[in-house]
Amino acid sequence: MKRRAGGTTNLSISLPSEDVKILRRRAKRVYGGNVSRVVSEAIRYVAYEEGRDALIESFGGKGKLSPAEARQLDAAWRLSAKKSA
Repeated sequence: MKRRAGGTTNLSISLPSEDVKILRRRAKRVYGGNVSRVVSEAIRYVAYEEGRDALIESFGGKGKLSPAEARQLDAAWRLSAKKSA
């Protein structure tokens, strides 16, 4: 097997079939079928979230919303909590 440039790592994961369909559909539409690019895109989003959480944590208790404040912001931004699979 040919080695990949750039220090990549091969990773084997199991996903629900519907999630795989979503990944492949986006890969085809956006990245010419490259599913790894879609996974990298998702990881950048997770990294952003981790950075945001670290920033909020650095504020101590001042950066933490109460559940009521979180619901109020969700309503203002028209967001709703979605249960993950």
